[in-house]
Amino acid sequence: MDPQVLTDVDRPLGVNRPALLILGRPTCDDCQAYYSRLASWTPSVPLDVLTLNLRAPEGAAFSARYSWVKHIDYVPFNVLFVNGEPVDQWTGGNLDRLESILQTLEG
Repeated sequence: MDPQVLTDVDRPLGVNRPALLILGRPTCDDCQAYYSRLASWTPSVPLDVLTLNLRAPEGAAFSARYSWVKHIDYVPFNVLFVNGEPVDQWTGGNLDRLESILQTLEG
């Protein structure tokens, strides 16, 4: 599953189905490795996977909209949105953690 670039930072996330937003940078080796693992991964539930470059203009706009972004120290940083609200967040490219969280949504 290849992440799609988030271009509309005003778009509500996770409204119709869960959405994973991965905040990162193109120069981040850990981010690139995570995207590579995601490419061959199939989620257990329907899921939108989005990415946002924090150094791009959209990243700056997203940071201005969500003040918690300025507290992110490490990337990739994941935020899972369900019904338009962030329900979980974590640092790193751990697919096992993501899958575990998604399984709680199934029940």
